[in-house]
Amino acid sequence: MEQILSSVEDNLLIVYSTISIIVISAIAVNQTARSLLLFCWNCFVVPFFHKKKNGIEQQSNLELFYKNQAHIYDKTREYLLKGREECLKLAVNHLESQKDLVWVDIGGGTGSNIEYMNSVLPISNFKKVYLVDLSPSLCDIAINRFKNNGWSNVEVLIADASSFKIPYEKVDLITFSYSLSMIPTYYNTIDNAVNLLSQSGIIASVDFGIQSNDTSIGRINTLGGLINRNSSWINRNFWRIWFEADKVFLDSARRNYLEYKFGTVKSINTYNKKLGKIPYYIWVGCHKSKNENLIHRINSHVTESPYLSPVKTSSASIISVDDQPYMSKGHEALIDNLSKNLPYPSIYYQKEIWRVYFDDLNPQYNQFKNQYIYAFTWEDPREDHKILKFNENDTVLAITSAGDNILHYACLPNPPKKIHAVDLNPCQGHLLELKLSAFRNLPKDQIWSLFGEGKIDNFKELLLTKLSKSISSNNLQYWFERGNKTFDPKGQGLYDTGSTRWALRLAKYIFTLCGLNKHIRQLCECTTMKEQVEIWNNKIKPHLFNPIVATLLIGNPIFLWKALGVPPNQAKMMGPSVMKYVVDTLDPVINRSLISSDNYFYYLTLMGKYSKQNCPDYLTAKGYNNITRVDPKTGESPLDHIRLHTDTLNDVFYRLKESSLTIAIIMDHMDWFDPNGKDAVNEILAVKKALCKNGRVMLRSAAQYPWYIKIFEQNGFRCEPAAIRESGESIDRINMYASTWVCTKIEDKRRMSSLRI
Repeated sequence: MEQILSSVEDNLLIVYSTISIIVISAIAVNQTARSLLLFCWNCFVVPFFHKKKNGIEQQSNLELFYKNQAHIYDKTREYLLKGREECLKLAVNHLESQKDLVWVDIGGGTGSNIEYMNSVLPISNFKKVYLVDLSPSLCDIAINRFKNNGWSNVEVLIADASSFKIPYEKVDLITFSYSLSMIPTYYNTIDNAVNLLSQSGIIASVDFGIQSNDTSIGRINTLGGLINRNSSWINRNFWRIWFEADKVFLDSARRNYLEYKFGTVKSINTYNKKLGKIPYYIWVGCHKSKNENLIHRINSHVTESPYLSPVKTSSASIISVDDQPYMSKGHEALIDNLSKNLPYPSIYYQKEIWRVYFDDLNPQYNQFKNQYIYAFTWEDPREDHKILKFNENDTVLAITSAGDNILHYACLPNPPKKIHAVDLNPCQGHLLELKLSAFRNLPKDQIWSLFGEGKIDNFKELLLTKLSKSISSNNLQYWFERGNKTFDPKGQGLYDTGSTRWALRLAKYIFTLCGLNKHIRQLCECTTMKEQVEIWNNKIKPHLFNPIVATLLIGNPIFLWKALGVPPNQAKMMGPSVMKYVVDTLDPVINRSLISSDNYFYYLTLMGKYSKQNCPDYLTAKGYNNITRVDPKTGESPLDHIRLHTDTLNDVFYRLKESSLTIAIIMDHMDWFDPNGKDAVNEILAVKKALCKNGRVMLRSAAQYPWYIKIFEQNGFRCEPAAIRESGESIDRINMYASTWVCTKIEDKRRMSSLRI
């Protein structure tokens, strides 16, 4: 009870402190401050002394509230009504066409929304714009505003939102801007919007709102993500009670009904932190049945693959779960939603088909604490291609990591026809999805800023106006919350994020403590191998591998796992001395290639960014051209052939059509398994089912001869080392692993013998 009372007091203190500051300022300064004082008087004082009318007198209630403050409405609401501009940008970015549009702004008040829209999408692009509001005082302000702007295609309707009439049967855009929470007949109003919105149209709302776990039960997959969605008990009830004094209702029913009647395209949940953490949301939706064809493009007759089904299929031909031997989780969720008359899962309303449906509530995701581990990929994809020789007939599955490997395969001259990226961590998928959207929507220079420098000005603006249309709602929520900080030009940038950032930060601290920063820069600027080896041997290596550093860092299992992502089982495979393993890793690299020009992995870790002469292939001009090129026959680019799975490898292997993969690249994943457990056996049988005959598994290991190779051989694979690292030698530019193996499936599934271990 004491904790609850304390939270209430904190919220009250924030609000009344804000009011006090405004009042004091109003007494001392200009007209703007006096406007804020009038706003506070009407919003925070009058409601407690003047009881409003109920029922059919809604217009009178509105006039009572707005008449004395209509002239200062716009000046004061910018502090309270956050997200209006962002909502319009998001809505416009999802319109199928941006010309000859009909737009209805319901509860548009003074018309500031429409005036701001002119900076996002010129009002001249609209065939007709209607502002609908029940308050004559606010509408008078709007009429004068539109007249001053000279807009003859904008009309103000003083009418009830639930029953207004316009001469158009269907419209392209409907918006609610902090109005739905003030409309008593919101059911009728939303139903009216359903009837009015065209099949290809967009509806958007920004408003106060409070949600809890209970309001999401049974329809999680329709919501577009759960980040910041559910407010605490104190926050929900404090603001609900506070705003109800002004006849503003923050209850969850309005948003729930909106999300029931329309499909959720994008959803953002956030707070007005400057005024006491008031919860509000930005939501963009469409007709429930908008993307019937997309269902079949995503599902086909196999699992999570969009490649084999027709683009156009009638809604009557939706295949039931019982009729398909290989059914995706997304299709199973779809069938369940249809049986409950719910919208499709939000993932089905997205423009792109990259992201495979996943369940936000999967308890396996909790271990990642809503952050990715790797901001860049450590495996060398150049070696992957050298060993496997990808071609246009390959269907490849690889672990997502940061997606650099996936993009490398896609920007090859003859890329695989299909690429499945798999990672149980949703945030690794969020990072790759952002990269895919950047290649779809941004020029080379902005892609370089984002993923070469790791920094860019005003990331959130870019996210809303360019990137959002090509990413899932879950992805938008993630980057809306974190993107500005991640890519902040004044911060450390993208490559100082992820769990492994702690290893890099600690390394930099040691460099500083040992006075090595100057030599690290010199190492990254060397133009000859002789110079590089000399700096390493004489200036850096003695400090890096001294006994104190070795004991605290390299030999510390906690550091290995928490900072570098090396679990205990893998650490055991490194041999009796982890220090020797690390020396055998780094020493040969220095003698193999120049850090400054041909080893972007170590260059990035030391400098915090790439250089244009030393970066992944997908960030080069040639890579950009390859990955964005469009096949004139199919109208597709390599980007269209990538699918992102947020699941375990086993689950994806089992849901893929049998014999559909030609290559599976599982990195060092199997090093993590317990040699005494069944995980390795289960995964080998799962990948075998998905691979075609002569299909290959490529893996890396911290051991020269990993224990699970025998299990591959016992179950129908021919296993050959592509590279075995000997002391003093390197097997690739990173040299982090002791071996690379290729295991080829040689046994036909029909002749599969009983399990042998």
